[in-house]
Amino acid sequence: MPPELEHPLTIEVHRDGDEVTLTLTGELDPHTAPMLAEELEAAAHDGATSVVLILSGLGFIDSSGLRVLISANRDITDRGGRLVLRSPSETVRRLLEITGLLDHLQTD
Repeated sequence: MPPELEHPLTIEVHRDGDEVTLTLTGELDPHTAPMLAEELEAAAHDGATSVVLILSGLGFIDSSGLRVLISANRDITDRGGRLVLRSPSETVRRLLEITGLLDHLQTD
């Protein structure tokens, strides 16, 4: 398998105090959603109360990716924190609109 197909999602992590920013590039699907879930769990374990997901480089997301976002939002808000979806690509924004999640997840 070509290297670019082995990991069609890259996640760049930046920590600043109690805020963690994850920049996602590529595709969020059944093969890559666990990668994001692991990074979100690591952020929670490290005590992050604010998690920002930069989604401008995310070209595709399916139901497994949406489940990770919904679960992360619930977990983070239950701990008194916040999850922010920043700069979603047009494709991601449209999917969030269609599913009604745009009204339930914080975006900027």
